[in-house]
Amino acid sequence: MKDMKAHLEKLRIEAEECELISKLATNATKKALFAKLAAHH
Repeated sequence: MKDMKAHLEKLRIEAEECELISKLATNATKKALFAKLAAHH
C-alpha cells in the first residue's frame, strides 16, 4: 500500500510540474504538449 501511495504522490507532482511548465511556456506547441501531459497524469 505504501508503494501505491508513493507512486500516486509522484504522479500528482509530475502533473503539477507539467501544468506549471504549460502555463510558463511561450511556445504554443510546448504549452499544448505540457497541458496534455498534465491532464494525462
